[in-house]
Amino acid sequence: MTSSFPQINYSRLANRYYPPLIAVAIGLLCLWGMWNVGRAGVARLLSRYPSSPALTNKGANLSPSDPEVRFGYGVAVWNAGQHDEAIKQFEWASALRPRHYHLWLQLGLMRSQAGDQQGALTAFREAVRRAPYYAQPRWQLGNVLLGMKRRDEAFAELRQAAASDPKLLPPVIDLAWDAYGEDARAVKQAVQPQTTATHLALARFFANQGETIEAANLFRAAGDAADQDRLTLLRGLVDAKRFSESYTLWASGRDDNNGTRQSGLGTVSDGGFETEIDADEPGFGWQLARDVATVRLSRDNYEPGSGTHSLRVDWNGASHPWTSVVSQLVLVEPKVRYRLSFMARAEKVVTGGLPVVTVIDANRDGHTLTQTEPLSSDTAGWQKHTVEFATSDETHAVRIIIQRQSCPSEPCPIFGRVWFDAFSLQKLS
Repeated sequence: MTSSFPQINYSRLANRYYPPLIAVAIGLLCLWGMWNVGRAGVARLLSRYPSSPALTNKGANLSPSDPEVRFGYGVAVWNAGQHDEAIKQFEWASALRPRHYHLWLQLGLMRSQAGDQQGALTAFREAVRRAPYYAQPRWQLGNVLLGMKRRDEAFAELRQAAASDPKLLPPVIDLAWDAYGEDARAVKQAVQPQTTATHLALARFFANQGETIEAANLFRAAGDAADQDRLTLLRGLVDAKRFSESYTLWASGRDDNNGTRQSGLGTVSDGGFETEIDADEPGFGWQLARDVATVRLSRDNYEPGSGTHSLRVDWNGASHPWTSVVSQLVLVEPKVRYRLSFMARAEKVVTGGLPVVTVIDANRDGHTLTQTEPLSSDTAGWQKHTVEFATSDETHAVRIIIQRQSCPSEPCPIFGRVWFDAFSLQKLS
């Protein structure tokens, strides 16, 4: 028997009603999405008013799961003095976005300022874990550890912070200087310089603090890159009459024949002119006159007085008698008597002001301690000369100078050649 009910064409119904229903569903989803996006946008906009906790709170209510909104609200209530609530908001933000190191960093800062050092330590360690090569997390972690008197752990972090951001190196050195009671060796161990730049920065710091020995060692470790800094410091120390420190810096890296470093007291450096003279270096080696066109200086290996070389001085015209042709700064002891010895020979010297060797007090503005008799104008060979002088209780260095005696009139030209060799200083009493 045939049914009297009409047959339903489901395929036709689907084709007729499903597209509109799907379109409606998509429209509703879009509206829902637009609403959420709009609400999130409004919430973030409100969170950008850190001076208004009320507005940022409305933003937090609109989008409670947005870490940026929580962060903004936390800043606002912190500024309003509600520190506990602010920390709670920062904790919430960090939990919502745990991989974002900046949120952990800010949480650590807030906890630290609120006096919760242990909580700050935990937050900063998490920030370091999330961003191990960034400077700020390690910088903040190091400072918290330092405040907790955990110095070695602190500087392990601070060193890495400075390695990531070299601008942090000077404050790291300052912190170490204070933390280790101005102990230069402990500071060096805390900073542990590895690069040329670090060696230079620490050397300059020690130099400014008067730690010349440590500075000299660091300049030496820095190699050629430190030469200009070393020379600048050396000139400054000499100008300030800090002669003992000057010698320490100058002598760094200079060893005698058996590999031991000399103290420098009462010692003429290279008195026999056996090594090349560095005309550009200040300090305690031989210093040569500059810009004196009528004087020529050279090391001569022909018939030296001792060793293999001597110093030859050729005069060929007018020059001021008081010009320091050659000189050397020498460390001495106060209130001690010394004898200066040297050898000289001359050839066809014609002048009204013959060469002399003068010793002046470097501490007392060039006060003359002694001067030789004028050297002969012509000699058959080498002649030995000696002269004695006594230092005052203020004398810590003298300068040995080859110059000329005063002339009866100007101009006072000089012509001829003089050789010098075997300078030495002997302590008498």
